[in-house]
Amino acid sequence: MRLEHPYQSNGLNPKALAQFFMILGLAMFSIFLIKQKITLAIFVVFLPLGVAALGYGLIFPRFIYLLYATYAFFFTTISRYLLVNQLSAGLEAILFYGMISLIFSSMYKKGAISWRNAINILTISYIPWVFFTLYQFTNSAIRTEGVAYGIRIWIFRVLVLYIFLSILSNTYKALRVGLDLVAFFTFLAFVKLMWQKYIGFDQAEQYWLYVGGGSTTHIISSGVRYFSYFTDSANFGCYMAATSLIYTIIGFHIHNKPKKLYYLIIGLISFISMFLSGTRGALIIPLIGAMLYCLLCKNIRIFVITGLTGVLIFFFFSYTTIGESNPYIRRARTAFKSSEDASMNVRYRNREEIADFIAQHPLGAGIAGVIPKLWMQPDGTYQEGTLPSDSFFVNIWIQTGYVGLALYILICAIVIIGASMIVLFRIRSPLIRHIMAALTCATFGIWVSGYTGNNPGMPPTDFLIAAMMAFVMNGSTIDKDYLNHILTTSKTNNAI
Repeated sequence: MRLEHPYQSNGLNPKALAQFFMILGLAMFSIFLIKQKITLAIFVVFLPLGVAALGYGLIFPRFIYLLYATYAFFFTTISRYLLVNQLSAGLEAILFYGMISLIFSSMYKKGAISWRNAINILTISYIPWVFFTLYQFTNSAIRTEGVAYGIRIWIFRVLVLYIFLSILSNTYKALRVGLDLVAFFTFLAFVKLMWQKYIGFDQAEQYWLYVGGGSTTHIISSGVRYFSYFTDSANFGCYMAATSLIYTIIGFHIHNKPKKLYYLIIGLISFISMFLSGTRGALIIPLIGAMLYCLLCKNIRIFVITGLTGVLIFFFFSYTTIGESNPYIRRARTAFKSSEDASMNVRYRNREEIADFIAQHPLGAGIAGVIPKLWMQPDGTYQEGTLPSDSFFVNIWIQTGYVGLALYILICAIVIIGASMIVLFRIRSPLIRHIMAALTCATFGIWVSGYTGNNPGMPPTDFLIAAMMAFVMNGSTIDKDYLNHILTTSKTNNAI
């Protein structure tokens, strides 16, 4: 008895069907190319890959994790080249599909998904912020776009991302892949930085600088502030400051010599990139992160060396003029002398006006809201504008008032304290402890830098925070998996 293919019994031939869609795709590609609709032509080319990726991701949720990470790192670059501003919606779309893939995988293979990992300090501590966001919808100042923003970003994207990453970041292999992936993206960012510095900005970047207004903050008297493929130099500088801390700490503690060298190189080029970004607020990340690391490392020698290094760096910038001829060192030094910095004094005056507004509006200006202000022009006239938020936490303050600001800072503090407790008391392996300590310290540094910049809420830095904390929340599970890996392979020197 000859078995028929299931499609053949319905009169469909799979080979003929594939050929039909190939011919249809080529025809559509040709038509769009002739009509010079390049975006649609590219879409037709990548559509089959997209369909295959969605099918693969439905069975393997970690593929969706990698897809989300890649998109979070590069969608602003794609937006800059395509001149399209609504690409951030793709993050929610991928995240939504990721949750579907988790449900499908748990049904397809029993025990494949550990839903209990979704319950941790990171996710639970954020729930009060969700309820506060819902309460903010009662704010009379909030507008329709504020409600949409609150649901999309503050409720869906952040909370669901925390849950999604917490469920998948629970193995030693996932940790290895995550570290290597971020290191690779960091290396690409450095290559792009070198291209901008020694070859120049490409056409899309020039358009963003000179037509989009980016030149006012990136081409200044002290020199060019490079931004690589990130949204801006501030976001780029803070991200690189965090990765310099992470990979320097890990590089000194892993046993695999090639990987040790690779991570230390990533730490070095990240540190160089931080200075070339001209972002003064980024300096706080390695400094404050190193201070916390002193408390988490459980090693007196490392405590002394790290502490002395931090003191020397502070002394170098605050009390010497060494390297003053270098524009990047000179600009970085102004971060340690804020009273002498004109831009910081402007920020302080703006914050005084923000405080006056909040005193009359306890709930703030509403989610996605702004504070109106009349700005005097050189000709003596006034133009309508808004008070700049100038930083992540000031933006929270403007939108939600003192209550929202206090609640958000409390949530950050609870997460950092909880992560520190995991590092100190729930991890046995020294290597995993140092890795988790590095991730905790980098997150702490990024959040502290949120006082001077918006980077904690901007991609890909916001994704990096979520990914790092998801791994730390699963620290004890990863630690057990790592120890089992060592026992089964008996290759301690090749770890990581």
